[in-house]
Amino acid sequence: MVDAVSINKVLAKPETIHVDHLTALEDAIKEHPYFQAVRSMYLKGLKNESSPLYNKELQRTAAHTTDRSVLFDFITSESFIQNKVSEQIKLIQQEETTLASDSISGNTLVEEDLNASKNFTQVIDADLFEKKKETSIEEAPLEFDKNETYSFSQWLQLTSLTPIDRKEAPQEKNPVIVDEEFKKAKKVEEEIQEADDRARKMARIDQFLAEKPKIKPRKSSSNPVNITNHYQDPSQFMTETLAKVYLAQKNYSKALKAYEVLVLQHPEKSAFFADQIQEIKNLQSNPT
Repeated sequence: MVDAVSINKVLAKPETIHVDHLTALEDAIKEHPYFQAVRSMYLKGLKNESSPLYNKELQRTAAHTTDRSVLFDFITSESFIQNKVSEQIKLIQQEETTLASDSISGNTLVEEDLNASKNFTQVIDADLFEKKKETSIEEAPLEFDKNETYSFSQWLQLTSLTPIDRKEAPQEKNPVIVDEEFKKAKKVEEEIQEADDRARKMARIDQFLAEKPKIKPRKSSSNPVNITNHYQDPSQFMTETLAKVYLAQKNYSKALKAYEVLVLQHPEKSAFFADQIQEIKNLQSNPT
């Protein structure tokens, strides 16, 4: 289970990170592999401890980082290396104190030291004060300065081709572009955006309805229009060509009406139209 209290403290004050925080940070990374802030703090903690795991973790952090230039700026920043400087100062102070203590002799001081050590071991685990194992050159944390962007890029390419030693660390899953948490966050963001768009559209419609003047029904005209004057008799569009069209379409009923109209319109050709009418009737009674 992730120790949220410890994580929040470290994120709020990165300069306070120490070895006791590494386990909590590592657990948080296992549950949230794309939590960039936690990965950065874990990397910083490993660097402060000169951990042999630092180089491998730097590679993993790069694999989970979209913009690697941001990662490079972070590991070359003053805030990232300031703990190393402070540790060097503390080490010098401890050496000076040790030398001064060694020059002092006396049975009283020796007895006090023995008593103090006896009481101290009851509270603190003596294993914490064991001398750290020396780190080999290959395992020493890599250090880059701001002018070594090319070296950093080349190192990433080189390490990406190096197989992971399964005896030292469990096999890592291949990093994916987007994990499930990111997908869920993106989906929520899209739903919120859609809701905002709908709200804006509804607001525009409400504003339009509020500002648009109401349409009043027109008053009935006192002088009604005589629609009979606007009625056009379809017979005035009747032509001999239209009659032939109906006949070609075998629409005999319309063809008959057409010629009957033409007889009235053109009495001088009534004999011809009468013959056409008769032929159409013959076709109706004897269809081929």
